[in-house]
Amino acid sequence: MNLNTKPSVELFIATGCVHCPVVLNELSENLKKGQISNLNVTNIAVDNKKAEELNIRSVPWFSISNDHCFMIFSGEHPPKEIKQWLAASQTDDGMQKYIEESLSSGQLMTVSKAIQLKPEMYSHVVKMLENEETSMDIRIGLDALTESFSATEILQRFSPEFKNIASSDGMRLQIDALHYIALTGDSKNREFLLEKTKDKNPQIKEAATEALETLDDLIY
Repeated sequence: MNLNTKPSVELFIATGCVHCPVVLNELSENLKKGQISNLNVTNIAVDNKKAEELNIRSVPWFSISNDHCFMIFSGEHPPKEIKQWLAASQTDDGMQKYIEESLSSGQLMTVSKAIQLKPEMYSHVVKMLENEETSMDIRIGLDALTESFSATEILQRFSPEFKNIASSDGMRLQIDALHYIALTGDSKNREFLLEKTKDKNPQIKEAATEALETLDDLIY
């Protein structure tokens, strides 16, 4: 589904950067064509304040964002790839594609940074976690990503979603969700896990017991 929400782009470049002109030119052309709502460009050789705040270590660095996606990229990116991500940002599953491709290419920290900057983007991770068709390889990456946010407000704000998954029909999803609830490090979730330790299914009961131990370790 195309959401037809033109993204805004923020680009950081530097004088003498080999790849910066290519990215700048491509983004500028897409701005002229109306594929981008606005383009903000900063030369870090002149103004490095925001780049330092974002902990940008290499250029070109750019973000593509609208109300339902936030993607960040650094280094060399050919025009064709930039066009593809601009188009993907306007689809309902564009952010999920970005997360999947980033994890598949070993860019877990890039996704982590994107979510740190825009915590609401973790909602797309939740959708992937609750989708039984998400591949095991991607799930491993999603698990690592989720663990990187242990005991943070990012996970705590999604406790209701984790509880819904833990109350679903799929046992594998339930077990995983119990672990995610533990990783929130939120004492308010202790009662939910305690109740799950009384589940009739021995596997759910065991997973809940382990989750409760994990939660207590994070709290205390």
